Amino acid sequence: MDSTNVLFTEMEIDTIGEILNISMGAAATAVSTLLNKKVYITTPLVDVTTSGNFEFKALTPGVGVEINYIEGLSGVNVFILKLQDIQKIVGILLQTEYDPNEEFVMDEISISAICETMNQMMGSSSTALAQFLNRTVNISTPTPFEVKPDDNFSRKYFGEDENIITVRFNINVDGVLDSEFASVMSCDFARELISSLFSSEQEQNTLQESSAPTQGQPAQQPAQQPVQQPVQQQAQQPVQQQASNQSYVQQENYNISPASFQGFGNEQVAKFEEKPENLKLIMSVPLKITVELGHSKKSIKDILEFSNGSIIELNRQAGMPVDILVNGQRIAKGDVVVVEEYYGVRITEILNPNEIMKVL
Repeated sequence: MDSTNVLFTEMEIDTIGEILNISMGAAATAVSTLLNKKVYITTPLVDVTTSGNFEFKALTPGVGVEINYIEGLSGVNVFILKLQDIQKIVGILLQTEYDPNEEFVMDEISISAICETMNQMMGSSSTALAQFLNRTVNISTPTPFEVKPDDNFSRKYFGEDENIITVRFNINVDGVLDSEFASVMSCDFARELISSLFSSEQEQNTLQESSAPTQGQPAQQPAQQPVQQPVQQQAQQPVQQQASNQSYVQQENYNISPASFQGFGNEQVAKFEEKPENLKLIMSVPLKITVELGHSKKSIKDILEFSNGSIIELNRQAGMPVDILVNGQRIAKGDVVVVEEYYGVRITEILNPNEIMKVL
């Protein structure tokens, strides 16, 4: 065993792996939604080494992403992904085909796509960490940078021959890539993760002990029994019920009787309908009317190419009636007209009179 491994016990190494397993499980779900493809991230492999001995050439040429934790946790987590994997992911986002012979350029569009991907991943990851550790966790905007085989980036972030934690994952994007990426963090940050988890568990145990019945006192009954999920299930559903979410209700004796309400007979209903002033209460309620000329769906690449004079083709042919919506509910169709200096719509068809009452 490497001498650096004595810095952490086997249980602590496993704890780091499980914490990242849960957080990256949430990240995989976010990327799956973003790419509209199935994404799988395997159980992490955790190792303790030094910044000088960290072997990352298999991931080069690559792209590094710096994640700074600014609230709840304090430290830096650096992710390294292969350049060709980033090229494939960016290709999915921009709807372009992957060409292995084409040189990938870290231009403004590519950097924006990378940042958006990592924003989605690490945003979901920090949310899962917050729920798992029972504390608020916030990160700064991810910062991407190029990683070359001869770079000493790990020493830049973690110092000369500093002890670090490296975590490797396999990632599979259905039908697109099957590869790996790595996460690098300082030992201090890893210890903070461990201590945060243990302090959260200690708070939970303290709360449970304080709610336990003492001699001469009635027992407190939990309103709902918390369910602990296996770790593998937590990776897919990283929301774990914490002690702060548990509620306990002490049983007391109350005089409870059914509620009684005055009924409305036909005579009373008739009186209401006979009073038109009651309708005035709702007649002045403002409603938002929207006229929808049409819509279109474009890729991120197309939208980024918009400029003055660009034409967006809609899904509606010229001369067709437009849709009239009230509070987002489509109720009628009409023709566009000009009233003096303003556009207007002449109603040509009421789709369903009953729907208007539902909107009101």
